[in-house]
Amino acid sequence: MEVCNGCSDIDGRPVDVQRQENLTLIGVAECNGTLVLEHYRCDTCRAVIARQFTGDINERIWSVIETAH
Repeated sequence: MEVCNGCSDIDGRPVDVQRQENLTLIGVAECNGTLVLEHYRCDTCRAVIARQFTGDINERIWSVIETAH
């Protein structure tokens, strides 16, 4: 299944870009009390999207990591 326009548009964008409509937070990862990763499920296309807050600047992005079957 293809991802919706909202997921396609946010994929690869910096983490400071906000996309809150049609996303449900499904998981959070912390390391020593610091937020490092959030996982969301898109309510529209059911894709799983990661939002990574650590690493090099080019790694701090939104990523579609799983599409619905």
